Amino acid sequence: MSEFDRIFDPRYSATELFTNRVDEYTAFATALRVHGERVRAGSATLGHAARRNVMSFYGVGGIGKTELSRRLESWARDELPDPGDWSGNVPPEGPLHSVRIDFHGSRVVNAVDIVLRLRAAVAARGRRFPAFDLGLAAWWSLARPGTALPDVSAGGFDVRGQITDTLNETLSDAGASFGLGPLTVRTGIRIVEAVRENRLRNRTLRRCEPLVHIMNQTQQDPSDYVAATLAGLLSWDLENLAADRRPVAVAFADAAEYVQDYDRTQERLFNRIVHLTPGVLWVVTSRNRLDWDSPHLNQLLPATGPQTWPGLRLETQEDPRQHLVGKLSDTDVEQYLRTASGTAGNPELSPDVIARIRSGAHGLPLYLSLSLSIARSGHGDPLTAAAFGGPLPELATRVFANLPEREREIARAASLVPRFDEDLINQATDGLLGDTHRFCGRTLVTRDDHPLFPYRLHDAVRAAIAHEPVTEPGAWAPDDRTAMARRLVDTLGRRSRALLGDSNRRLDVLELAAGLCAEHDLIAPWLADALTDLPGFARTAERLPPPAHDTWMGQLSGMFEAWRHGRAGLRRIACLEEFLTGPLRADVRARAELRLAYLHRNRSAFGSSLRLLKGLLAEDPQSQFLRYQVARGLQAKGDFAALHRHLSDYPLVDPTTAVRIKSDLAYVRGLLDESVVGPVTRGAYLRERGKHQLALDNDATALWRRTLMGRSTVDECDAVLSEADRYGETLTMRTALAAKLICRADDAAAARDVIAQTDSVIRTASGLRGWREWTSRTLFGLCQGDRAYLDELHETWLSRDTPWSLNSHVVDRFFVFAGYSPRYEPVQVTSTEDPATADERWHATITSLLETSQHGPG
Repeated sequence: MSEFDRIFDPRYSATELFTNRVDEYTAFATALRVHGERVRAGSATLGHAARRNVMSFYGVGGIGKTELSRRLESWARDELPDPGDWSGNVPPEGPLHSVRIDFHGSRVVNAVDIVLRLRAAVAARGRRFPAFDLGLAAWWSLARPGTALPDVSAGGFDVRGQITDTLNETLSDAGASFGLGPLTVRTGIRIVEAVRENRLRNRTLRRCEPLVHIMNQTQQDPSDYVAATLAGLLSWDLENLAADRRPVAVAFADAAEYVQDYDRTQERLFNRIVHLTPGVLWVVTSRNRLDWDSPHLNQLLPATGPQTWPGLRLETQEDPRQHLVGKLSDTDVEQYLRTASGTAGNPELSPDVIARIRSGAHGLPLYLSLSLSIARSGHGDPLTAAAFGGPLPELATRVFANLPEREREIARAASLVPRFDEDLINQATDGLLGDTHRFCGRTLVTRDDHPLFPYRLHDAVRAAIAHEPVTEPGAWAPDDRTAMARRLVDTLGRRSRALLGDSNRRLDVLELAAGLCAEHDLIAPWLADALTDLPGFARTAERLPPPAHDTWMGQLSGMFEAWRHGRAGLRRIACLEEFLTGPLRADVRARAELRLAYLHRNRSAFGSSLRLLKGLLAEDPQSQFLRYQVARGLQAKGDFAALHRHLSDYPLVDPTTAVRIKSDLAYVRGLLDESVVGPVTRGAYLRERGKHQLALDNDATALWRRTLMGRSTVDECDAVLSEADRYGETLTMRTALAAKLICRADDAAAARDVIAQTDSVIRTASGLRGWREWTSRTLFGLCQGDRAYLDELHETWLSRDTPWSLNSHVVDRFFVFAGYSPRYEPVQVTSTEDPATADERWHATITSLLETSQHGPG
C-alpha cells in the first residue's frame, strides 16, 4: 500500500416473483435503518477504520438477484406498486438517495462514471461539494482533455451546472473562468496550482489535505485509480455538512461477478470506491461472495482484512452483511404460480401443470418466468402438463422456439453479444425494425441504462441459444454463428466510423467487436486500426479480451498488455520486446514492431527504431507509410547520406510526404522559408482527410519555423495552443508555448509567465525540458542579455544525455551564437554544401530574430 492509498485514513422477470423474498427484504430494511442511524450519529465516516456499509446478496445465475436488487431499490424509494409481503416495514422517513451501477456484460469498472453518479445521487439545492468538484474537474481536464463533463442531472437538478458554479466561486481569485464546454489540460493545471498554492476562497476547503495529494497525483498520472479516489473527496464534503443535512444514500451494484476478475485489477477500483464512501450503503449482488475480509489480499486490493470489513465475515450475524440468496421454496413457487394463473395475460394453470413447473424449477425464478412465457405462447390452446418441467436449457430453448421465425433469427444474433441495441441487431440481420422492436420487448430481453447498448439476454438464455441442437429446424451450425459474428463486426465497424468524435462511446463499440473476434477467431483489420487510433492505450487495454496466443484478437490484446498496470518508459519497451519473442501472426507482429519503433524513437534511440522500421519495410517495400517512417528515422538520426540513398531506392509517391522531408532537410540547412512549405502542405492534406491531430502537429511545426523567422504573432501561437490543449497534446502545447516565449522575449514579465505555464505543462506530462525549451529560453536569455541565466541553461543542457537530432542541432546553433562551443560535429546534409554555409545561415537567422524580438511587435 502506497502513501496515496492512505490519504483518507484517520490518523426477465415479473416483479411479483419476489413477493416472498421476505428474508432478504427484512435484512435490507434492517441494514438501511442501521445505516441511516450511523449517518445521523456521525459514525459512518472516513475517520472510523471499520467499514459497515456493505451488504451482499450472492448466489447462482438465474436465482433472481437482479430483480431482487431492483425491487429493493423500488421499495426503499417508496415506489413499489404492490409491496405484497413486503409491507411489514416501511421505508425510512426523509429523502433517500439511490444510484444503480450495472456491471452486466462489462469488463471494467468505470471509476469516474461511478463517482459522478454518486455525486449526482446526493445533489440538492444548497448542498455543495467543493472538494469533489475541484478534484473531478482537475482529473477530467487532464485525463479527458477536450471533452465536456457529461450531463448527470438528477431529478431535473443541473448537477453539471452546479459543479461549474462551484469552480467559478472557489477559484475566482485564481483567474479562472469556467463554462459548460470542454475542459482542457490548462483548465486542469489552473485548478491543480490553485489548490497547491492554497489560492481558494473556501476556507474549509483549505483544510482538506487529501485534496492536495489528489491534485499532485492527478497531475502526475490521471489514472482510473485516482478517479476512484475522488470518492473520498465526496465523503469529505458530505461529512462537512451539518449532521441533519447529511443524505442517506444507497448504491445498488448489480452483477459484480463481471468485474471480479482473476487479477483483481478492476475489483481494485470498486473496492477503493466502496471503502472511501462509508456514508453510502452498498448493496452488491453477484454470483460470488465478497472476500475483501481476507487478510491475504492486501497486495491486490487497497482495503482488506476483517478489521476493515467486519460485516463481510461469513460468521457475522448483524446486518449489513453477506447473504446467500437461496432458491424459492416449493411453497413459494406454488403460491406464485397460483397467483399468476389466469392473470396478466397468463392462461389458467391446472394443478398438474403447476406441479410439473414446480418440480422442474428447483426454486429458480428465471425458470418460472420462462415457463409462463411458454404458457402464454399457446394462444388459448389447452395446456398439457408434459410441455412443462424440463431442464432450464431445454426450457429456454422452448421459449426461444415459440418466437416467430423472424424473431428467432434476431435472438440468435443477439445471443452472440453481451449487449446490443435495436439498430445493431437489425442492421446485422437485414431485418425490419418492427421485428427487432418486438423482440426487445420480450421476457427474454432485459433492459438497463447503458448509454449505447441498453439490451441484453440473460446468460442462461444466451447459453441455451448457443447450444441449440443443429437438428432443430432453422438452427444455426457453428459456421452460421461465425458468419453472423462477422456481420456484427462489420456493422460495429460502421458504427465506429460514425463515432469518430466520441472516443468513449467508440470504445464501447470496439469492446463488443473485440469480444466477437476473440470468441469466433475473426480477423478485422479495421478494428486493429481503430484500437490504435484511440487516444489512451492504457484505457483501451483494460477493455480488451484477455491475451491469448492462439487467436488474432488474443494476440492483439497481448500487444496492448504493454500499456496495462501502469507500465511506462523502459518497462513498456521491455514488455513489448518480450511479447515479440513469441509466435505471432505477421500483421500483429508488424503492429507491435511499429509501436516499439515509435517508443524507441521517442526516447531518441534512433538506431533501435530504424532497425525495426527497416525490417518492416523489407517485408512490405511498397508501403508509402513505411517508406516515410524510415525516411523520418534516418533524418532524425542525422544519417543524411543514408537518407538520400533510401529516397532513391524507395521514392515517396505521396507529394506531401516528399515535400515534408525536403522541408525538414532545408530546416537543418537554415533555409527557413523552404522549411515551412512541407509542414503547411502536409497539414492541409491530413486535415482534409479528417486526421486533425496529425495535422495539428504539422501546424505547430510550421508555426515554430515561422516564429524563428520573426513572422508569428502571439495570437497565432495561442490558436495552436488552444487546439493542442483541446486534444490534450502536451508536446504540441509546448511547441506553441515555446513560440509564444520567443514572441514575448522582449517583455521579461510576460516571458516569465509563459515559462511558468510551460513548466506546469511539463510537470503534468511527467516530462523533462526538451529542444523547444532550450531554444526559446536561450533566445530569451540573449534578448535580456542575462549571461548568468544563459550559463545555467547551457550547463543544464550539457548535463543531459541528448543525442544529435534535427531539433537538438538547432539548439546547438543558438548556444554557439551565444558564445558557447558547439556540442555536435558539423553535419553534411548535402554533398554540395559546406556545413559552414548552413551555420552562417543560422547565425543570420538568429541575428534577425533578436532584432525583431528587441525592436519589433510582440
